[in-house]
Amino acid sequence: MWRLFGTRQSAETLFDAMTGENEQNRMLAGISLVKGGQRSFDFIEQKIAAGEATPPVIRLLSDIDASAARGVLNRVADSQGELAETARECIDTLDRIEAFDEE
Repeated sequence: MWRLFGTRQSAETLFDAMTGENEQNRMLAGISLVKGGQRSFDFIEQKIAAGEATPPVIRLLSDIDASAARGVLNRVADSQGELAETARECIDTLDRIEAFDEE
C-alpha cells in the first residue's frame, strides 16, 4: 500500500506493525518500508524528530539509503538511550561495509 498509494495512513500502519509484537508483521512491514524508498526515509526521519522511532525502525534507514542514513544516524547517536546505541551499531556496520568494499 505504501509504495502504491503513498498515503500517510499506509505509512502509519506499517510503522505500527514495526513496533508490534508479531515478528512476521514486523518483517513484512520492514520490507514494505524499505521498498517505499525516499518516502519511507522521510517518514522515519519525522518519527525520529517526534521521538516516536524504535530501534527496529532506525535499522531500516541504512537499508533504504545508506549514504543519507549516516547523517541521521550520527544525530541520533549523539543522544542517549537505546535508540542512540542502535544508531551507533548501524554506523559501525556501515563503516565495516565500506571498509570491506575498499579491499
